[in-house]
Amino acid sequence: MTKYLLIFRWPALLVLLFGLGMAGCASDKNLVAHTFNNIAARDNAYFLAREKLRETEAKLYAARQNDYNQVLPLFPTLDSAAVKANRAELNDIIKKASLPIQHRPGSDWTDDAYLLVGWSRYYQMQYSDAALTFKYVNSTSKDNNAKHEALIGLMRTFVALQEYDNAKAVSDLLDKESGQEKNARELFLTRADYYLKTGEPAKAIPQLERAIPMIEFKNERSRTRYILAQLYQEAGEDKKAYEQLNQILARNPPYELDFFAKLMLGQVSDLNLQDKARLNKYFAALLKDPKNKDYRDKIYYEMARLSYRQQNYPDALQLLRQSIKATTTNQKQKGYTYLLAGRIYYENLQKYRLAAAYYDSTVQAMSKEAPNYAAIKERSDILQDFAKQYTIIETQDSLQTLARLNKDELDQQLDAYAEAELAARRKEAEKQAAAEKARAREEEFASRRPNEAPSAFGGSTRPDPTAFDPTAAGGAKWYFDNPATLGTARADFIRRWGNRQLQDNWRTRNTPASATPGAIAGAGGAAGAQPGGALSGPDAAKQDSLAKAAAANPEAEKQALVAKYRQDLPLTPEQLAASDKLIEAAMYELGGIYKEQLKEKEKGIATYEKEVTRYPRGEHAPDAYYLLYLYYKDKPDPAKMAEYAAALQREFPKSIYAKLIIDPLYREHEQALRKAVAARLDSAFTLYKDQEFTKARAVLARTEKQFPKHELTDRVAYLKTLLVIRTQPPMTARAAVEKFYKEYPDSPLVPLARDLATTYRKQETGQITGALASTDKPVVSQFRPGEVDNRLRIMYSDTEMTTPAPPPAPAKDEARPLETLTPKDQAPAPAGSAGPAPAPSRNALEPAPAPAEPAPSTGTMPTPAAPTGATTASAPAAAPTTAYTTQLSAAHAVVLVFPKAAPAPTDLATQLGAYNNRFFRANNLQVQPQPLGAEQDLLVVRALPGAKVAQSYATKLRGPQSPLARLRGQGYQTLVITLDNLTLLQTTGDLAGYLTYYQGAYK
Repeated sequence: MTKYLLIFRWPALLVLLFGLGMAGCASDKNLVAHTFNNIAARDNAYFLAREKLRETEAKLYAARQNDYNQVLPLFPTLDSAAVKANRAELNDIIKKASLPIQHRPGSDWTDDAYLLVGWSRYYQMQYSDAALTFKYVNSTSKDNNAKHEALIGLMRTFVALQEYDNAKAVSDLLDKESGQEKNARELFLTRADYYLKTGEPAKAIPQLERAIPMIEFKNERSRTRYILAQLYQEAGEDKKAYEQLNQILARNPPYELDFFAKLMLGQVSDLNLQDKARLNKYFAALLKDPKNKDYRDKIYYEMARLSYRQQNYPDALQLLRQSIKATTTNQKQKGYTYLLAGRIYYENLQKYRLAAAYYDSTVQAMSKEAPNYAAIKERSDILQDFAKQYTIIETQDSLQTLARLNKDELDQQLDAYAEAELAARRKEAEKQAAAEKARAREEEFASRRPNEAPSAFGGSTRPDPTAFDPTAAGGAKWYFDNPATLGTARADFIRRWGNRQLQDNWRTRNTPASATPGAIAGAGGAAGAQPGGALSGPDAAKQDSLAKAAAANPEAEKQALVAKYRQDLPLTPEQLAASDKLIEAAMYELGGIYKEQLKEKEKGIATYEKEVTRYPRGEHAPDAYYLLYLYYKDKPDPAKMAEYAAALQREFPKSIYAKLIIDPLYREHEQALRKAVAARLDSAFTLYKDQEFTKARAVLARTEKQFPKHELTDRVAYLKTLLVIRTQPPMTARAAVEKFYKEYPDSPLVPLARDLATTYRKQETGQITGALASTDKPVVSQFRPGEVDNRLRIMYSDTEMTTPAPPPAPAKDEARPLETLTPKDQAPAPAGSAGPAPAPSRNALEPAPAPAEPAPSTGTMPTPAAPTGATTASAPAAAPTTAYTTQLSAAHAVVLVFPKAAPAPTDLATQLGAYNNRFFRANNLQVQPQPLGAEQDLLVVRALPGAKVAQSYATKLRGPQSPLARLRGQGYQTLVITLDNLTLLQTTGDLAGYLTYYQGAYK
């Protein structure tokens, strides 16, 4: 019995403990239940989610795009394509990781499950959700390792969002913590990525040095070493980069990494004999290996970089050309190849046109996402302008050199140029002919058997047409033994080229007479044209005759080129001066490009010095002298500074730069002087408009006495001229006008003065008669300018007959305001009358704008009258076509009428609503835009109690606080109307009829 109990004692005990654990699982308040929940949470959904996340991360890391011409990325580059490819797996991870969170909330693996959710959100580019998840784990977890991982994930999220300040704050917080090696490795890599993204690669180096020993996987460790070697190379520490590359090669890295590490050795080696032999061996082996067929462009590029380091620029350029020819699949490499060639031509060989061409090719070939694309694009644009200016200098210098030769030497030189150009043309023609022949042969072979079925393996079963098949019956498989094939080919040739003779250059010779132009045009294309650019008909005959003449007399073609060259030579003093002007302007522009755009100040200063040495009194010499003065002042070089200051004051004593040397605050003083003179000039002009001529003359006299030298001298003189016109006889006024534009030929007011002089000449010859101006003061309207015309404008429909009003006669009480006169109106009065006086604008007497219609002196609507001379009786006012009713006590609206050609501002209704809420809140006004026919739009403000209130509101709309204050002169009309009449107006569209009714009912 005792033996029996001993046998079953332990199983019974285990069953008892299991039962107790199951009973307490729901409460999770004891050790057994908590342990059970931990096991259930860890070894089920969490385990599956964690493994799937590792697989997904491995796929993302393996898919990193490696551009070995740039620093390789440390982490996967996320984009929409990567997210789309992994979205299903990441969603499944979130689903599985959510199970322990929901069903085992008290387990120790809840925070780890949240981390899986956070990383899944991160890899789905849902950065906001990922940041919230990582923050939640950091604030709620009791596990320091989980908190550290959450902070690292949060830092990577901030870097992805380019919130670098927040990322730096998280990094500083982690500096105070200590944790697992895995988290330390990820922290160092994340910091390195942060420094690379913020443009601080030097700070990324120590982070990678600390992270590399902690990386478990050999290949990833080698790849990180390569990134470290790239950063060492950028920092100029080639020996450390060389050591890292040797460690990579010693550990049997993947083939691609091994290949590029060997290529990079050429960039960081010491170039001693041993290293050169090793590199030559590497390069030879790499070129020989057939696996590197698609990498040969990169190999040649690295060989070119090695030659570039050795300053062997011709070999470097030759290798770069081979790299371009060898490009197959890696189109990105072309951009870097073009870039290195451009740098060699610009920095080392000073061949700027070629440099500009290669930089332009770089922009075309390089991806716009490349880190240095913007800088390269900017450099390309700058070099285009640089090459343009340099070409101008080079060309004009060459032309001037030729122009200085004696006749025999010049003829000999021009003959040599012509012969060289003709030889180049012949060579190019032969090249094009060879290319055309090859293209025609390819087209012929391609069209030989159009019905041949393609191979099932993706190729073509079409045999080589020139191949000989000895097994074929009768041997007719060979192309030239097949009469049918030859006949078809001959027919195709005649259709394409015509019946041409077998002779040299047959493509460039015209068709014989046996081939009619119409037949060839009908078979090969449009009438009058042949394939290959040959012409037919009269044009072809002319071309053929010219070709025969040139072929018969090559000397004539050469002489034609020589004559063309002579036309460009600056042989006369005028042509030489124009050439010098081009050179001087180009040198000035070139110096600015060097100094400001290319940031090569020394070269820019050297260019300015050459400019002022060659053209000391050129158009741009003052600017160049002053820039040289400032440069040597800052350097400092007192001798050079004094030299250029003296030259500037000697050659250009009246220039602003000479004055700035004497008084560095010259601009500030001149600005204050200008403001003072402008204020007095405005006062005089106001007196002039008010016809207070004596007072205006006195103000000008005091101004000239107080400020004898200033920039507004021409404005003062012009206003004095206007005063002479208004107060002196025509002969004196004409002399004053002519004196003005002779003394101030560069003034912007000269055109107005010349127009006045022309008017005086017309008056003297009798072309203008009568008084065209009055010395009486104009009557000022009680309404503001731009508003009276709008309110009183009468609009007629297409069917109404309009009767124009006669022009106002000159009278004392209704003279036209002087400020509305244009040069056409500014005609002098005959002898005994005051002359015309054009009113300059208020802005320092700038030319006046177009005249506005004269405003009437009262606020009443003028009645349309018959034309002058037809009858003296007034025409009756037209009756409104719509029966509007007068109800002055009824509810009214104020209507703004805008033509569709000049609509109201889009925000006017909103501004009116705000205006009403501020000043007329009790009236509860509504603003509604409504159409009126095809030509006008209405803006209706309703409803106002009675006509008087509506008219008062309309008057206040003209105040400075109204939104309409900024619409002066914009062509709108303001009307007061009852709501019933408004309905009639909108129904009929009879605006002209309502205006007629309005004048009688509300005025």
